Amino acid sequence: MYDKPSKQRPVLLAGLVIAGLSGLPGISIINCCCCAGIIFGGAFGSYLHRQDYLPDHPPMESSDALIVGLLAGLVGAFGATLLSTLVAFAIGPIESEFVMNFMRKVIDQLVENGSLPSSTADDIMQQMEDSMQDAVSPGAILVGFFFNIIIFPIFGMLGGLVGFGLFKPKVPPATAHR
Repeated sequence: MYDKPSKQRPVLLAGLVIAGLSGLPGISIINCCCCAGIIFGGAFGSYLHRQDYLPDHPPMESSDALIVGLLAGLVGAFGATLLSTLVAFAIGPIESEFVMNFMRKVIDQLVENGSLPSSTADDIMQQMEDSMQDAVSPGAILVGFFFNIIIFPIFGMLGGLVGFGLFKPKVPPATAHR
């Protein structure tokens, strides 16, 4: 009988998946759907950990999947914060410009329809531009990291449980004895 396999490889690989899905512009929009990228990463980590089990190992338990998802979420939070910060400094706030263009069109449409006074629209656009410029400040990066360090492990654990349910070995039903 062997001990359970190490969680290090699945945690690191799943954490990198979470960081990539959450830290790259454009791709990170997948997390708008109930943090789907983080859940996927946790499930992926659970899958990888399950693959490391040999027949001689004790069975994988839900607590193993929870731990893998939690740790992958932590690795993903660090990685996503680092990756998004590097991308923002290297190529600028691409997503921010996209959002600003979209909001500008929406606000212009509201002004044309008479639903929003033009002076209010100008104030809204100015506030949005100011907040977008502050998005890459050290304070905003720390706030984003603090948010990530809380949310990513929670959804990583949820993904680990989903992966545990999906990838656990199927046990044939017991035959009824009369």
